[in-house]
Amino acid sequence: MSITITELDYSLSELNVAIKDHYNWAAKLLRLGLIGGEAENDIMNPRSHQHCRFSAWLTLRREGNALDREMIREIENYHTLMHDVARELMQSILIKSVTAELLTLYSNSQQAFIDSLGRYKDYLFNYRNLHDALTGLPLRHLLYQDFPIIQTQCKDMEQGLYVLIMDIDRFKLINDTWGHNIGDDVLRTVATTLRDATRNNERIYRFGGEEFITLLNAPDDKSAQKAASRMRLHLERHPIMGFVE
Repeated sequence: MSITITELDYSLSELNVAIKDHYNWAAKLLRLGLIGGEAENDIMNPRSHQHCRFSAWLTLRREGNALDREMIREIENYHTLMHDVARELMQSILIKSVTAELLTLYSNSQQAFIDSLGRYKDYLFNYRNLHDALTGLPLRHLLYQDFPIIQTQCKDMEQGLYVLIMDIDRFKLINDTWGHNIGDDVLRTVATTLRDATRNNERIYRFGGEEFITLLNAPDDKSAQKAASRMRLHLERHPIMGFVE
């Protein structure tokens, strides 16, 4: 299923909250190092990276069917490394054996983690700009980017990649008769209806004008044809604003 602008905005909002949680964790670590106190599991536990609040965001991203999985894996690796170094640093503080090398290692690991978050945030902003403001669907430029990635995924799963092309019949007549505002409403409604008809292995794009393209992976031609029929029937059962023949 395709990601919409609304979902991207939510992802960016959740990422901002996760980054704030990380800065709060870093501030807590600094406070412990300077004035002491009792360290919690998100610092001293051997698996501390699983106890901090940022890990909740990582868990949700790992479970998604995302094309950005490699970037999430990079963030996760830097996050784990930073926690490992922070734990070692805190242990050294407790026994008063901190070295300049260890401080540098912590600083570098935290900067690598922050940089990976920055790259991911830039990726989300760029990804958002490749979505249609009217329908919320990804545009053709994103289709061109996604195609080789999805094609590789299909090969790995030993499935075929199928392209389903759709358009709205007599759409020019709708614009000419009722105006472009109504035409925009029709496009939005069709896009929403098509999204409701797609499943996780089906990604829909607005290719241009009244044309839509769906990429779907299926084990054989029969399964792909069945998926296409399901989408067509879903549209057929949901008349658009009363435009019925």
